[in-house]
Amino acid sequence: MYTDWFKLRKLPFRLRPDPEFLFLDSEAGPVLEAMRSAVTAGHGLLCLLGEAGTGKTTLLHALARERQGSMAVARVQQPSLTPAELLDALCEQFGLTPSAPGPANPAARLAEFFAQEARQGRNVLVLVDEAHRASTLMLRALIELGSRAASPLVVLAGEPALSNALATLGAQGAPVNLLGTLQLPRLQPSQVSGYLDFRLGVAGNNGRVLFEPDTLAEILRYTGGTPQLINVLCDSAMNYAEAHNTQRVGIPEIRDAVQDLKWVEFSARTTDTAGSASQRALRVAVTGEIEVLHSGRQLRRLTLKPGKLVVGRGEETGLRLDSPFVSRQHCQLITTAEETFVQDLGSTNGILVNGDKRRMHRLAPGDKIVIGDHTLIYRESPQPAHA
Repeated sequence: MYTDWFKLRKLPFRLRPDPEFLFLDSEAGPVLEAMRSAVTAGHGLLCLLGEAGTGKTTLLHALARERQGSMAVARVQQPSLTPAELLDALCEQFGLTPSAPGPANPAARLAEFFAQEARQGRNVLVLVDEAHRASTLMLRALIELGSRAASPLVVLAGEPALSNALATLGAQGAPVNLLGTLQLPRLQPSQVSGYLDFRLGVAGNNGRVLFEPDTLAEILRYTGGTPQLINVLCDSAMNYAEAHNTQRVGIPEIRDAVQDLKWVEFSARTTDTAGSASQRALRVAVTGEIEVLHSGRQLRRLTLKPGKLVVGRGEETGLRLDSPFVSRQHCQLITTAEETFVQDLGSTNGILVNGDKRRMHRLAPGDKIVIGDHTLIYRESPQPAHA
């Protein structure tokens, strides 16, 4: 692992949301301050908007960590929940079990809990990630949750499409009374160097120059200043630097990483994503699937949804592999509208992709990921895209 090669204490560009790596010398700093002020103010709805990969999840993690212990905090990370499942999940996180004294109905239990906390002068926080993927019924339930007389502060974090969904519900009569809408943009070109230095410093770099100055323009060219993409590219480039026996990441390492990831320039990504309605209607959407095998025997097959799927032997993982050869949180699958990556999470035994040990890999149909005595086979199936 390149941490030893570069004499770092930890991986600087891993994709797991970690508040320790939250770069506040950007728009994330004022956004976090605004979220803190909203928490102090009380209840209602707060909207956090940003493109994929700009750091919304990390901000939610930071706010939750700050407030945990001083107030009741619940996190909703599965936007596919039904309204009934949402209420059950909130009751579970707030410790409102059916056997506890009080109403048996989940909605009534929550209402009583919010009222009790309000009487004690305590606020309640509900953090909802990937809210733009929530169904209309789920969004309506969250809106109603934040519009009661005694209600929590509900933070809805999602991509810009969330704003349109809320406006539509408001036009249909839903009580969408937002305390505010916060925007989390991509990094500015002038902030990319500071972002790299900050993350490397947290990882234990001690001020050494590990990226040649001329790499910054290339990093910006392929990432557009999107923190998640910067992390993917720089992590891969540092792996190449170790393989090339160089103590600094230069243009060759960046270009090798780009080629390995099969990336195009960021401007081409955004142009292709925008397109016209007629062009989008002609496209074919691709659904990724993972076939899970243990010692050659198929265990299950699952469809990948946009977002992150943590794989490991821990109970908290999205895909649990029961094996002593698998770390608690071994790796993760990151699925976007365009691609799926697999990333090792610093596991003990690592991952093999098509026989090669990899830290990060963009998956292609038929790729085999070996995790201990388990194998994950990535497949894709086309389906008609909706305009």
